[in-house]
Amino acid sequence: MGLIHEPHDFAKHVKRYISALIMDSVYGHRVMSSDDPYIHIMDLAMELTTALSPAGGTVVDFFPILKHIPTWLPGMSWKRKAEDAKIIVMDARLRPYHMARDAVAAGCARPSIISGLIEDAMKQGNLPEEQADIINGCSVLYGAGTDTTKTSLLTFILAMVLHSDVYQKAQDEVDRVIGSDRLPTLADRDDLPYVQCVLKEVYRWNPPVPLGIPHYLTEDDDYQGFDIPGDTGVVANLWSMSHSEEVYGDPDVFRPERFLHPNEDTDIADPVNIVFGHGRRICPGRVFADTAIFLAISNIMPL
Repeated sequence: MGLIHEPHDFAKHVKRYISALIMDSVYGHRVMSSDDPYIHIMDLAMELTTALSPAGGTVVDFFPILKHIPTWLPGMSWKRKAEDAKIIVMDARLRPYHMARDAVAAGCARPSIISGLIEDAMKQGNLPEEQADIINGCSVLYGAGTDTTKTSLLTFILAMVLHSDVYQKAQDEVDRVIGSDRLPTLADRDDLPYVQCVLKEVYRWNPPVPLGIPHYLTEDDDYQGFDIPGDTGVVANLWSMSHSEEVYGDPDVFRPERFLHPNEDTDIADPVNIVFGHGRRICPGRVFADTAIFLAISNIMPL
């Protein structure tokens, strides 16, 4: 509805949609406006974290001994700012947890990830021991899911504006499969192959995290003749992978049809296996982005 009444504020509507989806799924909290206090404190915490502590972007990253220097000394303004931000970040982690915990205790909690974790811990009588993991795990889901999903959805809007022919093909598929009597659901995904291809091409064309997340080598390794010692930080260029001419042929062109007829290198060519990083983890950004963007694409099309 926001896009219909205020289309010029599409970026604001996308952000609110993503934040509301994650807050509802993770914390069971229904967001009714952009002024929601939980969204405000969590977004502020993310902004401060990004501004004050980029990986390898502060002097303490190069000289770790500085973390022991008193904050009142000249040149320690970065440390004072970090300590002020720490208070806000802690509030952003604890406030929604306390909201969900109180709702569970009162028996009025809406179904969510955190309510399930709290209920299980209460039944087992070990909530005090599990509390820190629950708080940290759920706060990470919000931080990792909002920006990546927002970036991908805004990329989709840009791509549809620039490529009306792709938009029309996706629209035709939605009209043919879903009709006009209802909105699509996740159960319709397999019946919307072209929409799925659009989703993959959105990820590939503009990866939400182009350099991924820095990884850490636990042992010595070798890559294409380069010796990389253990304890080394490694940054994977996900943009380069998703724009490989050898794999995609014309990587700068937005062409969802490239995924309609997968070849024997499907696992390599599928951007879903690339743009959300690698490692022994489930990427919350991928989980939320995949779900949110599919629903948004399908729901926006009929408008």
